[in-house]
This record gives sequence, C-alpha cells and structure tokens, in this order.
Amino acid sequence: MPMPRPPSASTYTGRNLHGQVVNELGRRIVGGDYPPGIALPVEETLCVQLSVSRTALREAVKVLAAKGLVESRPRVGTRVRAPGTWNMLDPDVLAWRCAAGPDPAFLLHLAEMREIFEPAAASLAACNRDDTQLAAIRGAFDAMAEAADVTAWVRADLEFHNAVLQATGNPLLTPLAAMIGSALESLLGITARRAGHFNASLPDHRAVLEAIEQGDREAARRRMAHLLAEARAMVPAPPAGA
Repeated sequence: MPMPRPPSASTYTGRNLHGQVVNELGRRIVGGDYPPGIALPVEETLCVQLSVSRTALREAVKVLAAKGLVESRPRVGTRVRAPGTWNMLDPDVLAWRCAAGPDPAFLLHLAEMREIFEPAAASLAACNRDDTQLAAIRGAFDAMAEAADVTAWVRADLEFHNAVLQATGNPLLTPLAAMIGSALESLLGITARRAGHFNASLPDHRAVLEAIEQGDREAARRRMAHLLAEARAMVPAPPAGA
C-alpha cells in the first residue's frame, strides 16, 4: 500500500537564509538532536556548521524563542526548553514534530483534541454553511470515494475536514485547518493504514456529509463524534505512563 506524502514542510523552508536557519535548528531541537536543558553550540560553531552570519543566527534564535523552544541568557548561552513550553499549535513546531516521527502519545493527544472541537464544528456547519461551502464538502467526499490509494485518500480526507471547518463561518475555528494541517495529515495517514483498508471510514464520512446537507445539527455532531472515536481507536497505544 502506498505511503502518504510527507507532512507539509516548515513554513520557513526555502524562504530565505534566515528562514533556513530557523528550520534547521527547529528540526534539530524537536527531533532530539539538542535535548531539553542542553545548551546549543556556541555561536561561532553554529555559524560554521550552518554557513551563516551571526546576524542571521541571532535572528533565527529569536524566532525559536518566540515559539518556546529556546531561551537565551547573558553569559549562559541559549538552552533548549522543555517540550511543555513549546507552542505545539505553531505550524512549524507541528511540522518538525511530524518530520521527526510523531510518537503514539502525540498522536493520541491530537486525536483527543479533534474530538473536542470537530463535532461542534460539524454542528455549526450544518446550520451555517452556504451553497459554496457545502459544495466544497461534497467535492472532498467525492474525491475520497474516488481515491485509488492511501495517498489520494489522505489528501481528500484532510480537505473534507478542512471544508467542514470553513463551513462553520467562525473565523476563530477556520485557522485551525492550517494550524494543525501537517500533524493531521500524518495522523490521517496512520489511521488509514491501520484500518484494514484505507477507505474503511467512507460510510462514516458520508453520514457526516448527509447530516450537514440536511441542516441537522445534532446528527452532524453525533456522526462526527462517532467518526473521530473510530479513528482514535486506530491510533497506536502509547507506552504506559506516557
């Protein structure tokens, strides 16, 4: 069975030299090359390793500090902070986490977060969607039904859930699609491969679509909750105590 395409790259990738430094250091930190509590190599070393100026390096460190990954102190240097301080909803941090291979505990946390807001989003979509938004949900479902492999399925599945969020009409909910996109893409690929057949959840998606089409808020909430509960059951169990 084909593998899904890799999670979306960091939003900094290829933007400029400063952005490439942000991406490389972020990838190293989140990937565990620089564990929490450890000091990053001194500026001279990093500048040589990354072939950048001190100015570009310092600007990159400021970006990483804003994301909660590092902290800099005079005469102490720059240290990696504990993961609990990282901005885990930052698209770059999520992309780096997925590129490093998300662990079962991370996947479970993402599945739990989806169960908190997506059923409510489906309920809102049932009463707020316009014809264009409904057509987008239908189009994504049709693409899921026509998917010939897991790669096409994951792409269409991601678009389906994004379209539901867009149809809520809530400007505070719609950015979540872009915010968690890379992590959600990774999760969808894993659950699709573990389901026995990648499109096993197509009937559940159809039920969500039909409830939104009918404007039935409670049915949309209930069917989305069922869909997500079934997906969570496909997530590998994290180690005890994780």
